[in-house]
Amino acid sequence: VQTCALPIYETSGTVAADSSGAGWAGLLVNGPVWTAGAINNAADLDGTDDYVSLSADVVNGLGNFTVSTWVYLDTVGNWSRIFDFGTGTTANMFLTPMNGATNVVRYAITTGGGAGEQQIDGTAALPTGTWKHVAVTWAGNVGILYVDGIEVGRNNSMTLNPTSLGNTTQNYIGKSQYADPYLDGRVDDFRIFASALGASEIAPIVSAGMPVPSAPTGLGATAGSTRQITLAWSAASGASSYNVKRSLTNGGPYTVIA
Repeated sequence: VQTCALPIYETSGTVAADSSGAGWAGLLVNGPVWTAGAINNAADLDGTDDYVSLSADVVNGLGNFTVSTWVYLDTVGNWSRIFDFGTGTTANMFLTPMNGATNVVRYAITTGGGAGEQQIDGTAALPTGTWKHVAVTWAGNVGILYVDGIEVGRNNSMTLNPTSLGNTTQNYIGKSQYADPYLDGRVDDFRIFASALGASEIAPIVSAGMPVPSAPTGLGATAGSTRQITLAWSAASGASSYNVKRSLTNGGPYTVIA
């Protein structure tokens, strides 16, 4: 698996190291600072002129692929870029947290400028003020866009992949090939895979960056009809589901009943 991870660790103030060992370090341009990320250190981009420049060969020759990263938006501007790899406005592939046409997260790739884009639209723009994981995959002409490990968009007729772009010489995180706004926010754990990860493979990447929910509070039990008890508790921030267990012995062992 070809992997470029950014930034796993900071080697100097202006370099984001490539943890895969392939030597694709990122150059921090115009003064991004390091800050706490979802996984490790994150590059904090100011939305004015900060971006990260990656090596010219970072997606060269890729067919099937996955691009995966964590992003925390301070503000969101139309057509700002999470990443944009290409040679200019004619040939590029990019991910924007909010496109200016339908106002939702979008991945697009083109070898014929804006009019020739093959696109995957999500269902909403990425929100501000919270870490979100985004991933785009391509294999067998099928492109899929994920947010927090959930598929939010799909295009089953995508004929273009990174190989179609040739040798991309302008590979940016946080900057567009066009005169679009710079990304205002943080980027962490940027990865490129030479395969299309499935949802089950993306899930552990997402789980690694999700905060562990606190235990629910306010548990109460109310007697109901015969052989029934109604349970209620306060929601735990970040929890998506709960398991109810019971035991006939104090201290367990417990069996899941709901």
